[in-house]
Amino acid sequence: MSTSPTQTAEGKHEGKVVGMSGDKLTTTCSNGKEHCHTVAQDAKVTCDGKASKAADLKAGTTVRVTTHKDDKSVATAIDSGKQIPAASHKA
Repeated sequence: MSTSPTQTAEGKHEGKVVGMSGDKLTTTCSNGKEHCHTVAQDAKVTCDGKASKAADLKAGTTVRVTTHKDDKSVATAIDSGKQIPAASHKA
């Protein structure tokens, strides 16, 4: 399994929403690779810095997904919108 270039050491990656179905979020990263995550029931979801719901995520929205440290398929936080907080590294 390879790590995408947008993956960070903190278990975060950035991309665009492909779709949201139930508790499953599908995103694509800059190289076009799809990622599928199960959104944790207690996941923190924000849109432009304001509390939101995973169900509100629309296709094409830019997101930063934070994954569980022991299971990269589980999203524990999703930041979305035009005002995603700056990443801990510069792209």
